Amino acid sequence: MILNRILCSCILFLSFIGYSQEVVKDTAKVRQLDEVVITATRTLRQLSSVPLAVTLISNKEIKKAGSTRLRNILQEQTGIVFVTDPSGFEGIQMQGLNAAYTLVLIDGVPLVGRSAGTLDLRRLTVNDVKQIEIVKGPSSSLYGSEAIGGVINIITHKLNRDTNKGDLQFYFKGGNRSELDLNTNYAFKKGKFGIKTGLNLNAVGAYDLSPSTSYKTSNPYENYTGTLDLTYEVSKQLNIVQSNRFYQQNQKLETHTNTVNEYNFHTKVDHKLSEKVDVDYSFYATNYKTKSIFNGNASHYNQSLIRPEVRAVIKFNKNELITGVGASFDALDRTFFAKKESFKTHYVFGQFDYKLTEDLNIILGARFDHHNKYKSAFSPKISARYKLNDWLAIKSSVGYGFKAPDFRQLFFNFNNSAGGYIVYGVRTMHELFGQIPAVQNQVAKDLNPENSIGYNLSFQMKPIQNLKLNVNFFRNDIKDLINTAVFNGVLPGINPTTRVFYYENRNKVYTQGVELDAHYRFTDNISVSGGYQFLIAKDKDQEKLIKSGVVYFRKTSSSPSQQLSINDYVGLANRSKHTANLKLSYRNFQHNFFANLRAIYRSKYALYDTNSSQQIIDRYDDFVKPHVLLNASITKPIYSVSEIQIGVDNLLNSDGMQNEKLFPKNDAVLRVGRTIYARLRVNF
Repeated sequence: MILNRILCSCILFLSFIGYSQEVVKDTAKVRQLDEVVITATRTLRQLSSVPLAVTLISNKEIKKAGSTRLRNILQEQTGIVFVTDPSGFEGIQMQGLNAAYTLVLIDGVPLVGRSAGTLDLRRLTVNDVKQIEIVKGPSSSLYGSEAIGGVINIITHKLNRDTNKGDLQFYFKGGNRSELDLNTNYAFKKGKFGIKTGLNLNAVGAYDLSPSTSYKTSNPYENYTGTLDLTYEVSKQLNIVQSNRFYQQNQKLETHTNTVNEYNFHTKVDHKLSEKVDVDYSFYATNYKTKSIFNGNASHYNQSLIRPEVRAVIKFNKNELITGVGASFDALDRTFFAKKESFKTHYVFGQFDYKLTEDLNIILGARFDHHNKYKSAFSPKISARYKLNDWLAIKSSVGYGFKAPDFRQLFFNFNNSAGGYIVYGVRTMHELFGQIPAVQNQVAKDLNPENSIGYNLSFQMKPIQNLKLNVNFFRNDIKDLINTAVFNGVLPGINPTTRVFYYENRNKVYTQGVELDAHYRFTDNISVSGGYQFLIAKDKDQEKLIKSGVVYFRKTSSSPSQQLSINDYVGLANRSKHTANLKLSYRNFQHNFFANLRAIYRSKYALYDTNSSQQIIDRYDDFVKPHVLLNASITKPIYSVSEIQIGVDNLLNSDGMQNEKLFPKNDAVLRVGRTIYARLRVNF
């Protein structure tokens, strides 16, 4: 039935296009310049020439989608899925890897403030965003910890050195659920001095997307994001940029208000020593602070990060050498820690970009991280691109990635008396109970960094004039995965019926699959693009256990136990084997408006083991049903200074109620509600 509704919507959309006025073509010949990315190599590179799996989301795409929050933009990209973990936090899954393994940057510097390893991306507005760059696969050779799965870099607009006039922009978006989003940006440059500032207000009323649950999906909240960039061009060889960002959110509950405060402070000095040598000096400081109520008690979270770095780019012939050194000083004070804890990391990295021939480009990179609380990490990577002919190029990369143990896994002291369990970090466990033999035997004193080797093989194709194809095969092998484990024993002062959890390096998992992206332009005003990911994500230890013949399951609660075979094994929880996206775009030249229809598909997935087969997901477990989200928008420019947009998210009003019987009162899979919005942009 879902496919029939999609087909009807597409027919209506195409009918609308077909009866539009005759297209007036622009006869001017415009040369399409290749898009430029910086995240993959930390230098300016043409997108088509980068020997890595990279996705670029342009400012034009962001505007056409009508989204104002980063989450909504990312969920329409191939290979990116938003999932809710067992703790209730929603995050990105990329190439089958959880949100904890994806590094999120703003202008090349990291965000902090993760909950159970997950960043809340709803706090990020796309106001004043120039482009979003997504690098898939291990990127620790350039960025260090947390980049096992890849990197997402949000790049904002920068002042143009050749611009000497003021520019004022205003955006307004309103929708149902009492949603209001206001943006204003101002940029001015005169002589050597420039200023750019922006302000975003986002407010949403209380709403409930799953009426069957006893609580609301969201309580009313409002947040503010302010940015201020100052630039001073000392000379043609020396430029100073000071970037500042501030974020505040207040969410009102019945008895209290939860607050979030964040600031980012980034000073960067670009120094051109000669035609062949550039040096960047960077100093970054950020703080993320929350206050809330947990189990009736006040709770706080206060994390800060300071990171100085020096990077040099040396050019010779057609080759390029990048080298850098830096340090990170990370500190966290939170309710469930005995005291404020801190990490110190010193690192050095290098990368050699070698153009062996006109058609063959090889990049060699490596990074060494020395940490005061865990083992040092060395992260090498090699990637290459070979252009076979005018329509086919091959890209490949092999890289090492790592993720350091976080504060929670080392120092947690979380007592949920209402839930009947306690969670300890390994350092806390040994500090409190290290003299007990059972603790000495079961709990390691330290955790190793999680580490992986990632492989990507891509084919860039343009077999005909209007068709572009990208196919990427990937595999990630991860070991020393940090998971929670149940302590088997009795601890003094703790009720024997209370479950005690700790952390350990245990699992070995792998994810593998293929991603396909395609873009085809039918005419000057009609184009279609889409993507598809096939994913397999499994635990090697679980496979070994199944093959040993000791895993049993029940097809139903009343049926006898049966031995599980390896063919019955599905893999890791919350992974869909098939995900896809499709975008149909139309431009009417005569009446000057744009329209698009966007679909997102996710196949079935299991939330957890439902048939008592030792926490292993098999084909006899209960699965969340496949679903499709359909979004549409129409944009009409008004003269040359403004435009108005009307859009609908979840056009089919997919409600997830087909999951109610198997997953009652689960807010993550019982979502209803269509969002209708209008958006106005004005340039002064």
